[in-house]
Amino acid sequence: MKISRPLRENRQHGDLLFPVSAYETKMEEDYQMPLSYHWHPEIEIFFITSGKANFQVEAEPFIIEEGDVLLIKPNALHGSHDCFGTQLEFRAVVFDYSFLSGMANDRVEQKYLKPLFSEEQGHFILLREKNSIQKALFEMLNKTYFVFDEKEKGYEILVRAYLLQAVYDILMLQKVEMQPVKTNTRKSEMIRRIVGFVEENYTQRMVLPSLAAYLSVSEGYLCRFFKDNFHMTFVEYVQRVRLQKAERLLKETDEPVGKIALDVGFGSGNYFTTEFGKLYHTTPQKYRKGQDT
Repeated sequence: MKISRPLRENRQHGDLLFPVSAYETKMEEDYQMPLSYHWHPEIEIFFITSGKANFQVEAEPFIIEEGDVLLIKPNALHGSHDCFGTQLEFRAVVFDYSFLSGMANDRVEQKYLKPLFSEEQGHFILLREKNSIQKALFEMLNKTYFVFDEKEKGYEILVRAYLLQAVYDILMLQKVEMQPVKTNTRKSEMIRRIVGFVEENYTQRMVLPSLAAYLSVSEGYLCRFFKDNFHMTFVEYVQRVRLQKAERLLKETDEPVGKIALDVGFGSGNYFTTEFGKLYHTTPQKYRKGQDT
């Protein structure tokens, strides 16, 4: 087995001169594919426009639902488990810390930005207070998304201005919100090692004893750890990772379905088609055709 590698997201958010991006994701009802665990050096602000889902940042699981705003700090491992059979819609703005900071180490950075985005108070901030400030924050994030999406003349100025206003609203909300939970470092490191191990070895035959030996823990402990932190068994988690990899290959390559099945670790094309259908409610062939329309 290979040794795990960092789980940095393979996606560029903006560029050197404008390090910010915004996107929208919609998951249809009964679509249970999780967002794979990953991290990136940028800050990310999620805001949920519809539905709810199980989410996890480092070792802290929680439920996010319509109206919630989630700020994920740099380098924090995060992902989701399921959408409770409901349609989930969310938008996100991802940006580099430098995009907000002005003159290096000025008063704004020292007094507000550094403390807000520091990992010392936890890896995330979850805001769900239903008051006028939260409403204003939600509206400001939506304005940021639409301005970025439309990209009219001068939009870069507005994106920065709106994000600074959003940061101000978050600071105001923290006066009435609980302090962010400090992450269980040992549990967080265990999750990172598990996710990294599976990412490195999903194409091979994987069994629980191999992972337990790699982590130097008992199989019983590892089974309980998966149930408590991944909300699924080890086998189910490996299966979902393989299906995620296959789904991406179906979208991005012209490789035959049978070859993709073998490349991501399935023993046969028929078994892959069956498992793919359970999660995506269609066949791999139809899914690929749908991406081309």
